[in-house]
Amino acid sequence: MTGKMSRIVPALLFGGLLALTFPAPSFAHGDTAAGGETPASPETPDPSAGERQVEPYHTLAEKKAAGRARNITDRITISGLIEVEAAAENVDFADGTADAASDLTLATAQIALGVKLTERVRGNISLLFEEGAFGDEDTDLEVDEAAVDIYFPSLFGRFGRLYLPFGVYHSHFISDPLTLALGETRETALLLGYGHDLFSLSAFVFNGDAGKIGQEDQIDDWGASLVLTPAEGIELGGSYLADLADSDAGLLAEYRRRVGGWSSFATVEHGPFGASAEILGGVQSFDAADLDADGNGKGDRPLAWNLEVSWAPVEQVEVAARYEGSDEFAGQPERQYGVAVSWSLWEDATLSLEYLRGRFDQDFSADEEGNVPDRRELLGAQLAFEF
Repeated sequence: MTGKMSRIVPALLFGGLLALTFPAPSFAHGDTAAGGETPASPETPDPSAGERQVEPYHTLAEKKAAGRARNITDRITISGLIEVEAAAENVDFADGTADAASDLTLATAQIALGVKLTERVRGNISLLFEEGAFGDEDTDLEVDEAAVDIYFPSLFGRFGRLYLPFGVYHSHFISDPLTLALGETRETALLLGYGHDLFSLSAFVFNGDAGKIGQEDQIDDWGASLVLTPAEGIELGGSYLADLADSDAGLLAEYRRRVGGWSSFATVEHGPFGASAEILGGVQSFDAADLDADGNGKGDRPLAWNLEVSWAPVEQVEVAARYEGSDEFAGQPERQYGVAVSWSLWEDATLSLEYLRGRFDQDFSADEEGNVPDRRELLGAQLAFEF
């Protein structure tokens, strides 16, 4: 590690070690933005349910439901999430040059309102701002989600702008896993599902942003998700998306051949220990005329996977390790590993530190300026607060 990164690393580590020398109460979660009297659907889990965890969330669905959901009237709740991050990275390029950078960003500013119309019908709307790091574009303040949720015994529905249940993205790190970078999908959709003690099944339809060249714009995109809970502490499942180009990865706007996406995951938790695995990718290769980053004429078939283990030695502290990778996913590391530690400073606030080291496939790593990254080191710190 050289340059700016060599100066940032000691500062971040010293700050984390200094904080760990003071005792603090454990972290506890609140209800979802829609309130806590009615059980949340399997697609919109209530992070207050179950055991306490150090971080505010471990999955994308939990992040979107993060917050204490304080009542401001009998029917309306408000909740939010703020994440401030410091990061330093060092990149070695294939031509022997290197680049170091550091940044401080407001990574997440999220606020949500929930309205209980009846015991079975609720509405929610959330606004989101994200400041990009290392020159990435900011996400302007926007409506992140806005949906009507309907619950019946074992049945549920969501209608509106929402994150589709394609992939789970379980993680203990500050940085998103590569699976999320490839599969996260937000659309205006109609979702219906059935939940049981042992499983949850849902299906959804929407009109995606990507489409086949020359084809009329229609509501012809769909997907499905199945989650199994065969025993306490064990969860596994899979999902399917009819058009992988509809994901927020922005692989394509138009294409000649439609390629679906699939995912599979498993998580195991036992006492203070946890483990998770997930894989997500295309069911076949894209047409070479649509997506062929390495120029071999065969077309790319993007794939990403993530493995993590965690250990909570005490209630306020959690340590995690990650090993992840990708194949034919342009701009992302081919292999990456690292460690992270999170500490509950006080109720509703968490300090996290992470270190990641990645290696790139040079056939898929060239950026817009023609630079070809070979290896990267990333050190990050995050202060998260939910209310």
